[in-house]
Amino acid sequence: YAPPMVYLCIEPTSSRPRDFLFFHFASPCIILKPMKDPLRKRNFRDLSYLTNQDGMKLKDGLFFRSASLYKLKKRERKAYEKLDLDLILDFRTNGEVYKKPDESIDGASYVHLPLVPDETMGISHEKGLKGYKVPPNMIELYAHIVTSEESLPHIREALSKIFDLSYGPRLWHCTVGKDRAGIISALFLLLLGYSEEDILNDYAISDRNDFRRKGSLYRFLILVFAWKKDLANGVYKIMRAYKEYLESCFNAMKEKC
Repeated sequence: YAPPMVYLCIEPTSSRPRDFLFFHFASPCIILKPMKDPLRKRNFRDLSYLTNQDGMKLKDGLFFRSASLYKLKKRERKAYEKLDLDLILDFRTNGEVYKKPDESIDGASYVHLPLVPDETMGISHEKGLKGYKVPPNMIELYAHIVTSEESLPHIREALSKIFDLSYGPRLWHCTVGKDRAGIISALFLLLLGYSEEDILNDYAISDRNDFRRKGSLYRFLILVFAWKKDLANGVYKIMRAYKEYLESCFNAMKEKC
């Protein structure tokens, strides 16, 4: 057995600037690296495990997505510090950041880019049920984020910073690393030639990473809010990473083009 030959792309192989970001493979292969156990509950992953439609992969250790860095455990902080992060992008609302600020990571610049204002989110992962009668329609919310004038400037700035090769390892996150971080990750991967199917599969990992907690939450909601079963079901759907949520982004962008 001869392992696939891998070499780092130092010089671009074409006029496309994205070639600087990839390893090139002499033979097709798939390498799935196990998730870092200390950060599993933070919905953390390095996007270098994916292969795009040209058979190329992102360089290892440069592009990370995650949940927020609020109240890190000792082993989690140690794991984040080992990443040698240069940039952290926070996509949460002003209210979310005020209530649950990130812990600082040595050497990392912090940039807050709220993709939507507090009132647009309707119900967040922190607020639960109190004060809300109808949970937001997630398909409509996702489509709104990628098409609204209030979100687009921050989306452009986020992608500009992620693609800025002057930065070293960079990480972006929202609250649980599913919705806003998932949208930015999807746009980033789309621009680099990844298939929608692979992007949707990466998005769905957020569901598996936190599935047990979501199941416990659903049972709690049904028990405590039994007289509001529709509301409990609606909140539970918000917590899930259904592929149709992200598909609504793709559809909304295609309609705009």
